[in-house]
Parts: sequence; structure tokens; C-alpha cells
Amino acid sequence: MNILIFSIFLNIIILAVMYLSSKEKTNSFKIITYFGIFIGITSLSFNFLFKSCFGASTPIDIKTENLTKQNLKIYGIAFFEDYGNGTGNYVEYNAELKPNEISEFCIDSDGGKFWVVAKNTENEIVYLEETENKKTNFKIIANQNTKCNESEIAKELTFKKDKSVEFEKYLVWTNVILIILLVLNCCKKPEK
Repeated sequence: MNILIFSIFLNIIILAVMYLSSKEKTNSFKIITYFGIFIGITSLSFNFLFKSCFGASTPIDIKTENLTKQNLKIYGIAFFEDYGNGTGNYVEYNAELKPNEISEFCIDSDGGKFWVVAKNTENEIVYLEETENKKTNFKIIANQNTKCNESEIAKELTFKKDKSVEFEKYLVWTNVILIILLVLNCCKKPEK
């Protein structure tokens, strides 16, 4: 996410310099504009690449199937320290699954155990299964009994991840808008 912030900051500076400079100097800013476009596209590419299991030491491919009658958000939570009390964790948001939909995603599970969690639209934990690396296919059915402590930890961790995912979407769209502005600026014919 830091690369997205850097790209936004750099491209805002490039656009500001271009619009505040005189019209004669604007023609000489083409190389800087191309550099801004390159940085913007590169940051979006790296963000996409690092959201996958690229470079993961122990990637696990997980397949989930929503057999309920409600839309569910699917998460994978891996713990790499103090397993079970919520510290030292990695939360991966997969997607929102409609009833009878199947999704596949990857999680890096160094500890050997991880949780598969599903939340409904009211942000209630409706499914939580603790598993080891051996099980990778999960059929999400009606509410599964979960320990209250585990459910609270999962709710807190997934809430934080939801905020992070939302913030990342804003950063991605801001980057896309800035890249479009830079491209439009490159396509603009110089005034005589």
C-alpha cells in the first residue's frame, strides 16, 4: 500500500508543477509525465502482484463454496505468533460470495493452522473453521457453532481488514485517476 501512496504523491507533484508552470515550459515536461505514468502503472502492478501469494513461503490454495442463502464475505486468517489470541496474524480478504458461488484464493500459512471465516452483510461471523494445511476445500453451510472468544477475535481482525481493503480501493482509484490525467496531459496538443 505504501507504493500506492508514493505514486499518488509523486503524480500530484508532477501535475501541480505542470499546471503551475508557464505554457512554454509545459512542452518540456513530456518526459516527466511519462515517468509519472510509468510509476503509476508500476505501483498498481506491484499492488496487484503482492496481493497474491507471490513470494509466500508456504502458500495454500483455498476453495470455498457458499451453501447458505445469504451473501458472505470470505476471509483467511493465518497466525504466525501467539496462535489463538489474535496477535501476530495475517488476514486475507477473498471476496463476497453470493449463494452457491465458489471462490478460490491463496493464503500464506507459516504456522500450519489457519482459520477460514465468513461474515454476513450485518458483519456477523456465521462460519469459522480452524484447520491445518491438510484441508483446503470448505463448504460453508448454516451457522456453525464457534467459540465466543474465537468469534470475537475473528470479528475484530476482519473489521480491521475491511477498513484496510476500503482504504486500498481509494488509493487504487486515486492512482487510476491521476494516470488518466497524466495521459490526457500528454495527448493535449501544445498551444501556439
